[in-house]
Amino acid sequence: MTKGNKILAGLLVLQVVLLVVVFWPRSSDAAGGKLFPGLEAVNVTAVTISDSDGRSIRLARTPFGCVLPEADDYLCEKNRLPDFLTRVEDITKTSLVAETKASHARLKVAEDEFERLIELDTAEGERHRLYLGTSPRTGSGHVRAAGQDRVYLAPSLSAAVSPVEASFWVDPGYVKVNPEQVTSFTQDNPQGMFRLEKNDEEGWVVAGAEDDRVLDQAKVTSLVGKLATLRLLRPLGKEELETYRLGAPVSKVAIGTQAESGNGEETVLRIGAKFEDEAAFVVKSSKSPYYVLMAEAAVADFIEQGIESLLAAEDNSKAESST
Repeated sequence: MTKGNKILAGLLVLQVVLLVVVFWPRSSDAAGGKLFPGLEAVNVTAVTISDSDGRSIRLARTPFGCVLPEADDYLCEKNRLPDFLTRVEDITKTSLVAETKASHARLKVAEDEFERLIELDTAEGERHRLYLGTSPRTGSGHVRAAGQDRVYLAPSLSAAVSPVEASFWVDPGYVKVNPEQVTSFTQDNPQGMFRLEKNDEEGWVVAGAEDDRVLDQAKVTSLVGKLATLRLLRPLGKEELETYRLGAPVSKVAIGTQAESGNGEETVLRIGAKFEDEAAFVVKSSKSPYYVLMAEAAVADFIEQGIESLLAAEDNSKAESST
């Protein structure tokens, strides 16, 4: 082999080595250490999650479990916070995605452009800050610890499991009523007041000895069934503010139920002011100390429907012809 060929062969080997170094899958921090060394989920006392639109939610640990402190300690779903914290604690430096600040905006982990900013306060007085960005595949997300340039892949953390909406973190079922156990339904709204009762012989009837109007059983069953699907958007707290306008609610619904044990009780719902910017109404149940917001679509029927909309077709046509 000539000297020239030896030089060319050496250059070829060098090129191969460089290609291997550049394109070899990177597993940063050979030991695969944690992104937040020393962080333990059980020592986290509070979590604040924010999005780049300025919305945020704060979760705190108390002796009674996770609560929303800004809503007078409304209880979270039992396993929501522990599951979330485990996902954060398990993030490692194994999968390095980028190393420079130039990549932060593209991956949405920049200080001014991110999917989520997650702040964790610990019992030791520390605060860990994590930027959560784009999701390259379902359930995963790009993450960056504040103050560091490197971006890693978190296999089980994404914006989908880190929402700023309270309805994700709490039990959204604010009204605890079993439609099968409802025996009476009273509604008072701008369309008027009426009371319906259910008996074994006729099903649903309009209360009042002289009221012979016939109800559409399917329509009444559908309206009562919607009670079980009422979901809150977010809790407001325990204090009744004047702006809620619940002293003169736009609608008042009383639901009488009877359990299999024979015990009966009544739940009263008051629907008050509309929050225009959220297309939602304030709602208060007599069975809860908390005031909540519910979507306009969820409570619309209880505000807009009158007895005429629940009558059987024949009776409804009579009512219209008499007006």
